[in-house]
Amino acid sequence: MFTSDFSAGELQPELKQVFYHWRNAAEDGEFPRLTQFELPNARPAPNVLSVFEIERTQTGAAADFKALYVRNKIINTLGNKYVGTRLSEHPGFGPGSMIWSCFHEVASTSRPLLAALPYVGPLPEYRSSSEIYLPLRGEGVSVDYVLVGVVLLEQEYSHKAH
Repeated sequence: MFTSDFSAGELQPELKQVFYHWRNAAEDGEFPRLTQFELPNARPAPNVLSVFEIERTQTGAAADFKALYVRNKIINTLGNKYVGTRLSEHPGFGPGSMIWSCFHEVASTSRPLLAALPYVGPLPEYRSSSEIYLPLRGEGVSVDYVLVGVVLLEQEYSHKAH
């Protein structure tokens, strides 16, 4: 399903562009800040990107993930409005779901994640997705956001996964 142990060579071309941009934006070993991506005009691959804010409990544990930015291409493949909503508000996306596990892993470990998930949207031609989850800082030093790149695939996608 997902792994933090991946190489850029395993990524779909659009996700590879996003990963290199994210990696090159890192400063002094720190993750890039959300503001470095200049959304909605992000380069590269803006049509595959979304950004979620990590909502944390008082102890710092991830409690939910709020969609701040979702490109139209992604919205059209899901069939629902996501901006301004939390993952837990959408059936099949809350705690215990595969997508929740991916977000939770990034929020807990602050490590990039490559995921292969089954596609569950309204478009019958797609069977799976290849997704990259990248931690982003806010104004401080902690990871406050997750940048997600999603590429839909007509075939099953697999890679080394946990």
